[in-house]
Amino acid sequence: MIIQSKNVYYEEKLQPKQIKIVKDRIEAVYPYGLFKVDKDYGDLLILPGLCDVHNHGYNGGESNTATKKWLKEWTEYLPSEGVTSTLASISSFPKEGLLTALKNIGDFIEKDNKKGTHILGVYEEGPFICSGKERGAQSLDFQIIPTKKVIDEFNDACKGHLIYVMIAPEMLKGDYRVIDYCVSKGMKVALGHTGATFDVCKEAIEHGAISFTHTYNGMRGLHHREPGVVGAAMYFDECYAECICDDIHVHKVAANILAKTKSKDKFILITDSVSIKGFKPGIYGDEKKGRTTTVTAEGVGYLTGTDTLAGSCHRLNHILDLAIREAKIDTVTAINAVTVNPMRMLGINDRGLIKENYKADLAVFDDKFNNVDTYIDGRRFERK
Repeated sequence: MIIQSKNVYYEEKLQPKQIKIVKDRIEAVYPYGLFKVDKDYGDLLILPGLCDVHNHGYNGGESNTATKKWLKEWTEYLPSEGVTSTLASISSFPKEGLLTALKNIGDFIEKDNKKGTHILGVYEEGPFICSGKERGAQSLDFQIIPTKKVIDEFNDACKGHLIYVMIAPEMLKGDYRVIDYCVSKGMKVALGHTGATFDVCKEAIEHGAISFTHTYNGMRGLHHREPGVVGAAMYFDECYAECICDDIHVHKVAANILAKTKSKDKFILITDSVSIKGFKPGIYGDEKKGRTTTVTAEGVGYLTGTDTLAGSCHRLNHILDLAIREAKIDTVTAINAVTVNPMRMLGINDRGLIKENYKADLAVFDDKFNNVDTYIDGRRFERK
Protein backbone atom coordinates (compact mmCIF):
# COMPACT_ATOMS: atom_id res chain seq x y z
CA MET A 1 0.00 0.00 0.00
CA ILE A 2 1.16 3.52 -0.81
CA ILE A 3 -0.26 6.70 0.70
CA GLN A 4 0.85 10.26 0.07
CA SER A 5 0.41 13.88 1.10
CA LYS A 6 1.96 17.24 0.42
CA ASN A 7 2.59 17.52 4.18
CA VAL A 8 4.36 14.39 5.42
CA TYR A 9 6.51 14.90 8.54
CA TYR A 10 9.78 13.43 7.27
CA GLU A 11 13.27 14.28 8.51
CA GLU A 12 11.76 17.03 10.70
CA LYS A 13 10.08 18.82 7.81
CA LEU A 14 6.55 18.84 6.43
CA GLN A 15 7.12 17.97 2.78
CA PRO A 16 5.50 16.21 -0.18
CA LYS A 17 6.18 12.48 0.12
CA GLN A 18 4.81 9.01 -0.57
CA ILE A 19 4.95 6.28 2.08
CA LYS A 20 5.10 2.65 0.99
CA ILE A 21 3.76 0.24 3.62
CA VAL A 22 4.42 -3.49 3.53
CA LYS A 23 2.75 -5.52 6.27
CA ASP A 24 3.39 -3.59 9.53
CA ARG A 25 6.45 -1.65 8.37
CA ILE A 26 7.38 1.38 6.30
CA GLU A 27 9.34 -0.08 3.40
CA ALA A 28 10.25 3.17 1.67
CA VAL A 29 9.61 6.91 1.51
CA TYR A 30 9.40 8.26 -2.06
CA PRO A 31 9.04 11.66 -3.71
CA TYR A 32 5.43 12.82 -3.98
CA GLY A 33 3.66 11.58 -7.10
CA LEU A 34 6.30 9.03 -8.09
CA PHE A 35 4.01 5.98 -8.02
CA LYS A 36 0.30 5.32 -8.21
CA VAL A 37 -1.13 5.55 -4.70
CA ASP A 38 -3.86 3.81 -2.77
CA LYS A 39 -4.77 6.99 -0.87
CA ASP A 40 -3.89 10.61 -1.57
CA TYR A 41 -4.41 12.85 1.47
CA GLY A 42 -3.82 16.08 -0.43
CA ASP A 43 -2.74 18.86 1.96
CA LEU A 44 -3.53 16.94 5.15
CA LEU A 45 -0.73 16.27 7.63
CA ILE A 46 0.72 12.77 7.92
CA LEU A 47 2.70 12.34 11.13
CA PRO A 48 4.16 9.35 12.91
CA GLY A 49 1.52 7.90 15.22
CA LEU A 50 1.35 9.86 18.46
CA CYS A 51 2.57 8.43 21.77
CA ASP A 52 0.92 9.48 25.04
CA VAL A 53 3.49 8.33 27.55
CA HIS A 54 1.45 9.55 30.55
CA ASN A 55 -2.18 8.55 30.22
CA HIS A 56 -4.26 7.12 33.08
CA GLY A 57 -7.75 6.61 31.78
CA TYR A 58 -10.92 7.48 29.95
CA ASN A 59 -14.71 7.31 30.22
CA GLY A 60 -14.95 6.34 33.88
CA GLY A 61 -12.12 3.80 33.89
CA GLU A 62 -8.41 3.94 34.55
CA SER A 63 -5.34 1.76 34.78
CA ASN A 64 -5.59 1.55 38.59
CA THR A 65 -8.73 -0.54 38.20
CA ALA A 66 -8.12 -1.92 34.73
CA THR A 67 -10.21 -4.80 33.44
CA LYS A 68 -9.86 -6.57 30.11
CA LYS A 69 -13.15 -5.03 28.96
CA TRP A 70 -12.07 -1.49 29.79
CA LEU A 71 -8.58 -1.91 28.31
CA LYS A 72 -10.17 -3.02 25.03
CA GLU A 73 -12.50 -0.01 25.05
CA TRP A 74 -9.64 2.37 25.89
CA THR A 75 -7.22 1.10 23.24
CA GLU A 76 -9.96 1.22 20.60
CA TYR A 77 -10.81 4.80 21.56
CA LEU A 78 -7.28 6.27 21.53
CA PRO A 79 -6.77 6.02 17.73
CA SER A 80 -9.37 8.81 17.43
CA GLU A 81 -6.67 11.11 18.85
CA GLY A 82 -4.06 9.76 16.45
CA VAL A 83 -2.47 7.96 19.41
CA THR A 84 -0.95 4.66 18.29
CA SER A 85 1.14 3.96 21.41
CA THR A 86 0.62 4.62 25.11
CA LEU A 87 1.55 3.47 28.59
CA ALA A 88 -0.91 2.21 31.17
CA SER A 89 -0.18 4.75 33.92
CA ILE A 90 -0.93 3.82 37.51
CA SER A 91 -1.03 6.17 40.52
CA SER A 92 -1.38 5.92 44.29
CA PHE A 93 -4.07 3.39 45.13
CA PRO A 94 -4.53 0.46 47.54
CA LYS A 95 -1.71 -1.96 46.81
CA GLU A 96 -3.86 -5.06 46.36
CA GLY A 97 -6.00 -3.19 43.86
CA LEU A 98 -2.94 -2.13 41.91
CA LEU A 99 -1.59 -5.68 41.82
CA THR A 100 -4.90 -6.93 40.43
CA ALA A 101 -4.97 -4.20 37.79
CA LEU A 102 -1.33 -4.83 36.86
CA LYS A 103 -2.08 -8.51 36.31
CA ASN A 104 -4.96 -7.57 34.00
CA ILE A 105 -2.76 -5.11 32.10
CA GLY A 106 0.04 -7.65 31.69
CA ASP A 107 -2.40 -10.28 30.45
CA PHE A 108 -3.95 -7.80 28.01
CA ILE A 109 -0.58 -6.73 26.58
CA GLU A 110 0.48 -10.33 25.99
CA LYS A 111 -2.80 -11.85 24.81
CA ASP A 112 -5.37 -9.26 23.75
CA ASN A 113 -3.70 -6.05 22.52
CA LYS A 114 -4.16 -7.07 18.90
CA LYS A 115 -6.29 -4.16 17.73
CA GLY A 116 -6.11 -0.48 18.52
CA THR A 117 -3.43 1.49 20.29
CA HIS A 118 -0.37 -0.40 21.47
CA ILE A 119 0.15 -0.48 25.24
CA LEU A 120 3.94 -0.41 25.34
CA GLY A 121 4.10 -1.11 29.05
CA VAL A 122 3.25 0.23 32.50
CA TYR A 123 4.15 3.64 33.89
CA GLU A 124 4.21 3.72 37.70
CA GLU A 125 3.42 7.34 38.62
CA GLY A 126 2.47 6.35 42.17
CA PRO A 127 2.62 5.23 44.94
CA PHE A 128 6.31 6.26 45.32
CA ILE A 129 5.27 9.85 46.07
CA CYS A 130 6.58 12.39 48.57
CA SER A 131 4.88 13.26 51.86
CA GLY A 132 4.59 16.99 51.17
CA LYS A 133 2.17 19.14 49.23
CA GLU A 134 3.86 18.15 45.96
CA ARG A 135 2.01 14.83 46.15
CA GLY A 136 -0.91 16.77 44.64
CA ALA A 137 -4.12 14.76 44.35
CA GLN A 138 -2.36 11.48 45.22
CA SER A 139 -3.27 10.16 48.66
CA LEU A 140 -0.68 9.64 51.39
CA ASP A 141 -2.80 6.72 52.61
CA PHE A 142 -1.37 4.67 49.74
CA GLN A 143 2.21 5.95 49.73
CA ILE A 144 4.91 3.26 49.49
CA ILE A 145 8.66 3.75 49.91
CA PRO A 146 10.21 2.03 46.88
CA THR A 147 12.46 -0.98 47.39
CA LYS A 148 13.79 -3.72 45.13
CA LYS A 149 11.17 -6.06 46.59
CA VAL A 150 8.29 -3.72 45.76
CA ILE A 151 9.62 -3.05 42.26
CA ASP A 152 9.80 -6.81 41.65
CA GLU A 153 6.32 -7.31 43.05
CA PHE A 154 4.84 -4.70 40.72
CA ASN A 155 6.85 -5.88 37.72
CA ASP A 156 6.00 -9.55 38.28
CA ALA A 157 2.31 -8.66 38.58
CA CYS A 158 2.28 -7.15 35.08
CA LYS A 159 4.45 -9.94 33.64
CA GLY A 160 7.59 -7.86 33.26
CA HIS A 161 5.96 -4.90 31.52
CA LEU A 162 6.86 -2.23 34.10
CA ILE A 163 9.07 0.01 31.98
CA TYR A 164 8.77 3.53 33.45
CA VAL A 165 8.97 4.26 37.19
CA MET A 166 8.45 7.59 38.96
CA ILE A 167 10.14 8.16 42.33
CA ALA A 168 10.22 11.11 44.73
CA PRO A 169 13.98 10.89 45.38
CA GLU A 170 14.01 12.55 48.81
CA MET A 171 12.07 9.54 50.14
CA LEU A 172 15.18 7.43 49.51
CA LYS A 173 17.17 9.43 52.11
CA GLY A 174 20.38 9.27 50.11
CA ASP A 175 20.21 5.55 49.32
CA TYR A 176 19.68 5.33 45.57
CA ARG A 177 20.12 1.59 45.16
CA VAL A 178 16.50 1.19 44.08
CA ILE A 179 17.15 3.56 41.15
CA ASP A 180 20.27 1.57 40.29
CA TYR A 181 18.14 -1.58 40.40
CA CYS A 182 15.43 -0.18 38.11
CA VAL A 183 18.06 0.93 35.61
CA SER A 184 19.72 -2.52 35.73
CA LYS A 185 16.33 -4.02 34.81
CA GLY A 186 15.99 -1.72 31.79
CA MET A 187 13.35 0.47 33.41
CA LYS A 188 13.39 4.23 32.88
CA VAL A 189 13.20 6.34 36.03
CA ALA A 190 11.45 9.70 36.33
CA LEU A 191 11.48 12.16 39.21
CA GLY A 192 8.09 13.51 40.21
CA HIS A 193 5.58 14.35 42.91
CA THR A 194 8.61 15.52 44.81
CA GLY A 195 9.78 18.38 46.99
CA ALA A 196 13.43 17.43 46.53
CA THR A 197 16.24 19.94 46.36
CA PHE A 198 18.31 20.45 43.24
CA ASP A 199 21.20 18.52 44.80
CA VAL A 200 19.02 15.50 45.59
CA CYS A 201 17.76 15.50 41.99
CA LYS A 202 21.37 15.68 40.80
CA GLU A 203 22.26 12.61 42.86
CA ALA A 204 19.24 10.69 41.51
CA ILE A 205 20.22 11.59 37.95
CA GLU A 206 23.77 10.41 38.58
CA HIS A 207 22.23 7.03 39.47
CA GLY A 208 20.25 6.91 36.23
CA ALA A 209 17.02 8.92 36.49
CA ILE A 210 16.35 10.36 33.02
CA SER A 211 13.00 12.15 33.08
CA PHE A 212 10.69 14.46 35.02
CA THR A 213 7.00 13.76 35.54
CA HIS A 214 4.62 16.53 34.32
CA THR A 215 7.22 19.25 34.85
CA TYR A 216 6.13 22.21 37.03
CA ASN A 217 3.22 20.21 38.47
CA GLY A 218 3.77 18.28 41.69
CA MET A 219 7.33 19.45 42.24
CA ARG A 220 9.47 22.06 44.02
CA GLY A 221 9.63 25.13 41.82
CA LEU A 222 12.55 27.15 40.52
CA HIS A 223 14.01 29.70 42.94
CA HIS A 224 17.12 31.76 42.37
CA ARG A 225 18.70 30.46 45.59
CA GLU A 226 17.41 26.88 45.31
CA PRO A 227 16.83 25.73 41.71
CA GLY A 228 14.65 22.88 42.96
CA VAL A 229 13.16 20.15 40.80
CA VAL A 230 12.06 22.51 38.04
CA GLY A 231 15.59 23.90 37.89
CA ALA A 232 16.99 20.37 37.62
CA ALA A 233 14.55 19.54 34.81
CA MET A 234 15.78 22.53 32.87
CA TYR A 235 19.46 22.23 33.75
CA PHE A 236 20.28 18.61 32.96
CA ASP A 237 20.49 18.35 29.19
CA GLU A 238 20.46 14.55 29.25
CA CYS A 239 17.04 14.43 30.91
CA TYR A 240 13.61 14.48 29.31
CA ALA A 241 10.78 16.61 30.67
CA GLU A 242 7.06 15.85 30.41
CA CYS A 243 4.65 18.78 30.16
CA ILE A 244 0.84 19.16 30.24
CA CYS A 245 0.68 22.09 27.81
CA ASP A 246 -2.95 23.16 28.33
CA ASP A 247 -2.50 26.69 29.76
CA ILE A 248 -4.13 25.47 32.99
CA HIS A 249 -1.76 22.89 34.45
CA VAL A 250 1.07 24.87 32.87
CA HIS A 251 0.88 28.46 31.62
CA LYS A 252 1.60 28.67 27.91
CA VAL A 253 4.65 30.90 28.47
CA ALA A 254 6.08 28.46 31.03
CA ALA A 255 5.52 25.62 28.55
CA ASN A 256 7.33 27.61 25.87
CA ILE A 257 10.28 28.27 28.20
CA LEU A 258 10.54 24.59 29.08
CA ALA A 259 10.37 23.58 25.41
CA LYS A 260 13.18 25.99 24.52
CA THR A 261 15.24 24.75 27.46
CA LYS A 262 14.83 21.06 26.57
CA SER A 263 15.10 21.65 22.81
CA LYS A 264 13.51 19.57 20.09
CA ASP A 265 14.96 16.30 21.41
CA LYS A 266 14.09 16.16 25.14
CA PHE A 267 10.64 17.73 25.45
CA ILE A 268 7.60 15.44 25.86
CA LEU A 269 3.95 16.49 25.66
CA ILE A 270 1.44 14.44 27.66
CA THR A 271 -2.25 14.53 28.54
CA ASP A 272 -2.17 13.07 32.07
CA SER A 273 -5.79 12.26 31.24
CA VAL A 274 -7.73 10.37 33.90
CA SER A 275 -11.06 8.58 34.27
CA ILE A 276 -13.06 11.81 33.82
CA LYS A 277 -11.89 12.08 30.22
CA GLY A 278 -14.96 12.02 28.02
CA PHE A 279 -17.22 13.39 30.79
CA LYS A 280 -19.26 16.57 30.48
CA PRO A 281 -18.65 19.40 32.98
CA GLY A 282 -20.01 18.52 36.41
CA ILE A 283 -19.20 16.86 39.75
CA TYR A 284 -18.39 13.16 39.77
CA GLY A 285 -17.85 10.84 42.69
CA ASP A 286 -15.13 8.20 42.85
CA GLU A 287 -15.98 5.61 45.48
CA LYS A 288 -12.72 3.71 44.97
CA LYS A 289 -10.66 6.82 45.79
CA GLY A 290 -13.15 8.22 48.30
CA ARG A 291 -13.39 11.65 46.69
CA THR A 292 -15.30 13.75 44.19
CA THR A 293 -13.89 15.55 41.17
CA THR A 294 -15.24 18.67 39.49
CA VAL A 295 -14.83 18.70 35.71
CA THR A 296 -14.64 22.20 34.23
CA ALA A 297 -15.70 23.42 30.81
CA GLU A 298 -11.99 23.65 29.94
CA GLY A 299 -11.62 19.89 30.32
CA VAL A 300 -9.72 19.84 33.61
CA GLY A 301 -10.52 18.08 36.88
CA TYR A 302 -10.13 19.52 40.39
CA LEU A 303 -10.68 17.85 43.72
CA THR A 304 -14.12 19.25 44.49
CA GLY A 305 -14.03 22.35 46.67
CA THR A 306 -10.28 22.87 46.23
CA ASP A 307 -7.81 24.27 43.71
CA THR A 308 -5.92 20.96 43.60
CA LEU A 309 -5.70 19.64 40.05
CA ALA A 310 -6.82 16.02 39.70
CA GLY A 311 -5.90 15.31 36.10
CA SER A 312 -7.15 16.28 32.68
CA CYS A 313 -9.71 15.31 30.08
CA HIS A 314 -7.44 16.35 27.23
CA ARG A 315 -6.79 14.61 23.93
CA LEU A 316 -3.14 14.45 22.84
CA ASN A 317 -3.89 15.91 19.40
CA HIS A 318 -5.57 18.84 21.21
CA ILE A 319 -2.49 19.30 23.42
CA LEU A 320 -0.32 19.32 20.27
CA ASP A 321 -2.51 22.00 18.69
CA LEU A 322 -2.41 24.13 21.86
CA ALA A 323 1.37 23.78 22.06
CA ILE A 324 1.83 25.17 18.55
CA ARG A 325 -1.00 27.72 18.36
CA GLU A 326 -1.18 29.05 21.92
CA ALA A 327 2.18 28.30 23.54
CA LYS A 328 4.00 29.19 20.29
CA ILE A 329 6.28 26.17 20.57
CA ASP A 330 7.98 25.60 17.25
CA THR A 331 6.41 22.89 15.12
CA VAL A 332 9.38 20.52 15.07
CA THR A 333 9.75 20.58 18.86
CA ALA A 334 6.01 20.07 19.36
CA ILE A 335 5.68 17.19 16.89
CA ASN A 336 8.80 15.46 18.20
CA ALA A 337 7.35 15.81 21.70
CA VAL A 338 4.42 13.53 20.83
CA THR A 339 6.20 11.13 18.48
CA VAL A 340 9.90 10.29 18.58
CA ASN A 341 10.91 11.83 21.93
CA PRO A 342 8.77 9.61 24.18
CA MET A 343 9.95 6.60 22.19
CA ARG A 344 13.62 7.50 22.59
CA MET A 345 13.12 8.17 26.28
CA LEU A 346 11.70 4.65 26.64
CA GLY A 347 14.54 3.18 24.57
CA ILE A 348 12.25 2.13 21.71
CA ASN A 349 13.97 2.58 18.36
CA ASP A 350 11.51 1.37 15.71
CA ARG A 351 8.58 3.76 16.27
CA GLY A 352 8.00 7.49 16.31
CA LEU A 353 9.45 8.39 12.92
CA ILE A 354 8.38 8.06 9.31
CA LYS A 355 11.44 6.13 8.24
CA GLU A 356 12.36 2.95 6.41
CA ASN A 357 11.94 -0.20 8.55
CA TYR A 358 10.02 1.64 11.27
CA LYS A 359 6.57 0.53 12.38
CA ALA A 360 3.84 1.78 10.04
CA ASP A 361 2.01 3.61 12.83
CA LEU A 362 0.78 6.85 11.28
CA ALA A 363 -1.73 9.60 12.03
CA VAL A 364 -3.45 11.91 9.54
CA PHE A 365 -4.66 15.34 10.70
CA ASP A 366 -6.14 18.53 9.32
CA ASP A 367 -4.38 21.84 9.93
CA LYS A 368 -5.94 22.11 13.43
CA PHE A 369 -4.79 18.60 14.32
CA ASN A 370 -8.25 17.08 14.18
CA ASN A 371 -7.71 13.41 13.43
CA VAL A 372 -8.79 12.16 10.01
CA ASP A 373 -7.25 8.68 9.85
CA THR A 374 -4.96 6.50 11.94
CA TYR A 375 -2.84 3.57 10.77
CA ILE A 376 -1.68 0.96 13.27
CA ASP A 377 0.70 -1.82 12.17
CA GLY A 378 0.17 -0.69 8.60
CA ARG A 379 -3.61 -1.01 8.70
CA ARG A 380 -6.10 1.83 8.66
CA PHE A 381 -7.96 1.69 11.96
CA GLU A 382 -11.68 1.26 11.39
CA ARG A 383 -13.69 3.20 13.94
CA LYS A 384 -17.00 1.96 15.25
